[in-house]
Amino acid sequence: MLERFTPPALPHIEEGLPDTIYHSMPLMSASRLRILDRSTSLHLAHDMANPSDSPALAVGRALHCKALTPSLYLRDFVVAPQVDRRTKEGKAAWESFVASSGNRTVLTADQHDEVSAMAASIERHPDARMIVTDLAGRAELSLFAEIGGVQAKSRFDRLVEVNGERIIVDVKTTAGSASKSEFEKTIWNFGYGIQSAFYLEMARACGVPAQHFVFVVVEKTAPYAVAVYRFSDEIANAFRPRMLELVAQYKQFLADGPRGYEGVTEIGIPAWAAARIAPNLGEFNED
Repeated sequence: MLERFTPPALPHIEEGLPDTIYHSMPLMSASRLRILDRSTSLHLAHDMANPSDSPALAVGRALHCKALTPSLYLRDFVVAPQVDRRTKEGKAAWESFVASSGNRTVLTADQHDEVSAMAASIERHPDARMIVTDLAGRAELSLFAEIGGVQAKSRFDRLVEVNGERIIVDVKTTAGSASKSEFEKTIWNFGYGIQSAFYLEMARACGVPAQHFVFVVVEKTAPYAVAVYRFSDEIANAFRPRMLELVAQYKQFLADGPRGYEGVTEIGIPAWAAARIAPNLGEFNED
């Protein structure tokens, strides 16, 4: 089984690279730029030195596999048996399961049911199904290139082409609502604008320039509603300068090492609070 991967040259596109191998590669990525965007290189260094997994991340990876490359689902994921490990029989059954699971990610029965429900909901949504399944394209593409003098990586859920225009597709789960108003907040809160600008930059660097960036968003609780959103050109263009600033900060981090918050910074009244202050009284307006 492949345990390491080194791109033969840059730029390079690799299809079918296991996500565990991709995520272990210590290269600049959109997720690392997003950490820099909301904190410091000290936080980034800590995150890189302490990679972590969580049930939410495991469910997200499982959904991507089941929706985008369903033939690989049983290769990469396995459902844990419901046994009582306090008993002799249950302990033996669990040990047998662990021995046979290999490097596959273990899901609970509830997690598997959640993944299956979300994947089925995507399949029932005509626009989501068209983008994720029906349109000709390539899934789980790993791209490697140099951006701003830094070796970088990105992973496209899908890259499809319609009428001569390429579309980068990204599948997202949300614990809240997939409504337009809520997802607009999510875009800002989680730095998805930075991600889209970075992905478009990587596509250009790898010789597959894309014209559109589309999110397929699925709720993680019943009824597992699905929504499809295309980033406007305004958003993509607006975030590119900030993304390039973060690339420069990342390059500085590689050269000088991690740094936290520095200096004395003046802090004032944020815009949301200023709107509640009565201009003539200088106090909060409780109305």
